[in-house]
Amino acid sequence: MASKKHRSTAGQAPASETPAAKTSLRRFFGDHTEAHRRDKMAPAAQTRGSQPPSPTASDEPTEEQDIRSLLTQLPSKTDLAALFQKLEDSFSEKLQAVNADVQLLGDRVQALEEEAETTEKQWAESYATQETHAEAIRYLQRQLEDVDNRGRRNNLRVRGVPESAEGVPENPVQVLTALFNRILTRPLDTAILFDRAHRATRPRNLPPDKPRDIICRIHNFPLKEEIFHKARQNKDIKIDGHPVIVFQDLAPSTLQARRALRPITQALSERNIKFRWSFPFALTVTLQNKTHTITSPDDIPEFQRALKLPSSEVEDWTGLRGTSVGRTPHNPKWQKSPRKRRRQNHPRADAAPT
Repeated sequence: MASKKHRSTAGQAPASETPAAKTSLRRFFGDHTEAHRRDKMAPAAQTRGSQPPSPTASDEPTEEQDIRSLLTQLPSKTDLAALFQKLEDSFSEKLQAVNADVQLLGDRVQALEEEAETTEKQWAESYATQETHAEAIRYLQRQLEDVDNRGRRNNLRVRGVPESAEGVPENPVQVLTALFNRILTRPLDTAILFDRAHRATRPRNLPPDKPRDIICRIHNFPLKEEIFHKARQNKDIKIDGHPVIVFQDLAPSTLQARRALRPITQALSERNIKFRWSFPFALTVTLQNKTHTITSPDDIPEFQRALKLPSSEVEDWTGLRGTSVGRTPHNPKWQKSPRKRRRQNHPRADAAPT
């Protein structure tokens, strides 16, 4: 009986220790790994040996003291409130600094937008003024060119007349009198009144063996026109075996414009389309009772579309294409940003009342 009682007592001992081990809070606070390991090993050792000693009265108060000391070390509600207040004050200061920076940037952006609007307006005004000036300059160029050509109406330019040998005096009037009388099919000694006659300056691209042109002014304009038209009809004019060509004397700007429009005139000639030069300067074509004219580089695209000519590059003979010719403003009209519209619709609270 004693052995049975001993076994029952030994078998019931761990059950009395298990709730105490489960309810122990010591292992949740601090580093008690070794003590916890010893507590778990104690019941196993007791099952093999004698009955474990009964718990002392000093264990429970010690555990409560440890728990209370740990709980007293935890922050209180006042401490948490103070910590949150400190964090809130720190965030508030930083947020105020960020708001100040954002407000400063907003003011700078608004100032830049206003400055950009002013600059855009000034640019638009300058562009309009520049375009007006370009039109005025083009008009003055045409008028000046017309005046120059009108001053040359009685002039003829004769190309191909051989120059006299060095040291031999040359009389252009005598040479031209005989030439023009031959063109007019009348006696060679018939008098023709010249206001002046002289050799032109030698161009840079003219070879040395080529004779310089002779420029003359005939006093009688109808006689000059008769000589010019008959010279154009007679393609076989020679002096001492040298072919001679008679041109109308024109202003340098007119000659430059005609050279620039050479691709257009060549395309017209290839299509058997007749054209004529007008004064003030213009290239005129009359086709199917419609007149098409080129007076400036701006007229070329429409002229080519109307006559179905191939598009070709034409040199700007006016020198104004860099200003307003063929140029439109690329900058779109300034539009206010959403930020600026909001700022104008909802002004800042700290703004001074007006």
